[in-house]
Formats: sequence, C-alpha cells, structure tokens
Amino acid sequence: MLVITGASGQLGRAVAAEVAARRGGEGLVLATRSPAAVADAIPGAEARRADFGDPASLADAFAGADGVLLISTDDIADRATGQMAAIDAAKAAGVGHVWYTSMLSPEPGNPAIIAPSHWATEEHLRASGVDHTIVRAGFYADFQVYEAAASAASGEFVHNRGRGRCAYLTRADIARTLAALLVAGGRAGETLSLTGTESLDAVELAARYAEVAGRPVEPVEIGDEELLEALGGSTEGHNQYGARLTVSIGQAIRAGLLDLVTDTVRELTGSAPEPLEAVLARHAAAIRQRG
Repeated sequence: MLVITGASGQLGRAVAAEVAARRGGEGLVLATRSPAAVADAIPGAEARRADFGDPASLADAFAGADGVLLISTDDIADRATGQMAAIDAAKAAGVGHVWYTSMLSPEPGNPAIIAPSHWATEEHLRASGVDHTIVRAGFYADFQVYEAAASAASGEFVHNRGRGRCAYLTRADIARTLAALLVAGGRAGETLSLTGTESLDAVELAARYAEVAGRPVEPVEIGDEELLEALGGSTEGHNQYGARLTVSIGQAIRAGLLDLVTDTVRELTGSAPEPLEAVLARHAAAIRQRG
C-alpha cells in the first residue's frame, strides 16, 4: 500500500494521477486534512485524513502502508515539526520506505526561508532508521509565467539574483518523476536532484520573456530591500509565500546554490523535462495580454 500525503494539493493530486496511470488506484491512499476533497479523485484509491498536527490521524493514515510519499507542506513557520511527526508516525506504523520532497541545496547557509525546514526534515529522516529517498526539486517553471507576464507589462525584469542561475522545471515534470520513482521503488538512502535542462541567469530569462512577449524586456538588478519594497513588502504575492520568499529565493540564486543541471528526470521517466521556452509558449497569449 502506498500513501501520498498532501493529496488534495496541486502536486499531490498530480502525483496520485500519475501513479494511478501507471499501476491503477488499488492500494493507493490519498492522505489529506480534507479527505472529502479527494474521495472520488482516483478510482480504486482510498481517501484518509492526515493532519500533521494530529498524531492520531497519522497513525490511522499510515496503517498498513508499505511506502509513504511525504510532500512538504505550505506552513513555512512550523512545517518541520509536523513533517518530523509524520516521519515518526510512519516509523511507528512499520512503513518500509519514506520519500520526501525537498529543495535543492537546503543545507545551513541557504538564505531561502524555506531551506531550514527542509533541512531539519531531511536530517530527521536520515536519523530515523527508516529506508528513505530524498527528492530535491528545483523551482517551478510554472511561476516563471507570472514573472514573464509582469515583465511584459512593465518592459523590465526586476530582480535581485545577480548573475546567479537556476534550472526551472514544471510541477507536472516533478509529479511524473515522483510517480515513476514510487512505482519502481528502491533508491533507499539516495538523495536525488530534479532540475530542468538549462540553468538560466536573469539576462537570459529577460531575453526569453521578451521573445514570448513580443516586446523588449530589460533585466534590472536591484537590492534585496528595494525588491521587497517593490513587491509591496507583504506576505501576499504571485506565489503563496509572497514577497519575503521571492526575495530570499533571489538571494539563494545569487549565491549560486541553485545552479545545478541533472538528468534525473530523463533517467527515471524516459523523457526530458519540458523546456522553459515551451512552458512560456503555452502561456504566450496570457503573457502578451499583460504586455
């Protein structure tokens, strides 16, 4: 039996669908705080309640499981505590293998505000004694669509990344890679890194935004505090974490911590991840509308 946590979220739903496409829904458990939301999502699958803040729910969610995909939650402030509780619950339930979705280079010193919680969870998993695989994924190419649209509207790509680089990949590519890994099994003790096929800096991104927008886009580098102010200095933004996360990710890119290209997606799935150009082209109409 395979349990996927966070199954009502975008990544969780996508992974579950990919797993079911490969092996059917039998023996698949969709674990979430809102099981009613996924009750009919996958034929043959079972929906169970799993709240990382409620240990009793985790014992029930993981009962009988051979493997658990632990998808990192969106509660930055306290998610390490809940994720470590989930690892403990999986161990207590006799789960044979835990897969965890982390980020690239989460080691101490990474300024991205999501890094410490990922690192703490990884360390707890490594110390747990449970067979495990850590899957570190690059940042979503999906979010670059918002960035391209804003750049098309203003004619400027305002950033704090310096000449740092990042190889973006889509949520869909991460999902199908995770599914292939879950279905194949194995890889215990490994830390895998998922990235796009090309690591791009701000100048190269601006050129790609200009191409899809059909108008010039100038890369404009500013300081961290300036960017925070430009983004409104709030916790709301084009992604759910808002301005502070955007600035901190820029710092991590500037420091060279995300400049990595691997062939892991192709290795596990048989096909390369979708290039950023193709992602932007799929959304060209919306991007140009902003411009």
